[in-house]
Amino acid sequence: MSGTSLVPPDSSGQLKPLQELPLPETVSYAPHTIGWVFIAVLLLAALGVALWFGWRRREKQRYRRVALSELASIEARLASPHADREQRANALAAIPRLIKRTALAVAPREQVAALTGGEWLAFLQRTHGRFDAGSGALLELASYAPPDVVAGISDGDAAALIGHTRDWIERHHVEI
Repeated sequence: MSGTSLVPPDSSGQLKPLQELPLPETVSYAPHTIGWVFIAVLLLAALGVALWFGWRRREKQRYRRVALSELASIEARLASPHADREQRANALAAIPRLIKRTALAVAPREQVAALTGGEWLAFLQRTHGRFDAGSGALLELASYAPPDVVAGISDGDAAALIGHTRDWIERHHVEI
């Protein structure tokens, strides 16, 4: 079959005037009415506004991410098997300072800076913290006790204090 053509020869010339069927024009995806353009502009504007508000909210919450990162660093220092008593005391003493700096990031300095003891614990509870009398006592101990006493805080109490601190950083809401 090599050399034979499947197309019969046009001996009579009848096929010469025939031509290919024209293909239809491609359909445009562009909108043909002004209403669709208006809707597209509105959707793009709404998307832009939503992105702007999302970015703004993310920037407002940056202090939380920084505080949680610092808390993770403190937790890693406490969990380190090479930490001696002084390093442990320094890590535990950093927790109350972290909470105070976080509170100062969102609340007026006049309302927060001078709070200590029961007033400070009441502020933490009022701002949606799970701090109770026990964890409040641990905060006070970590803030003001000598390093030898702070280093003696048990692993369970330290873990509970870190848990309460993480919860407060993630959930607190300060009404101004």
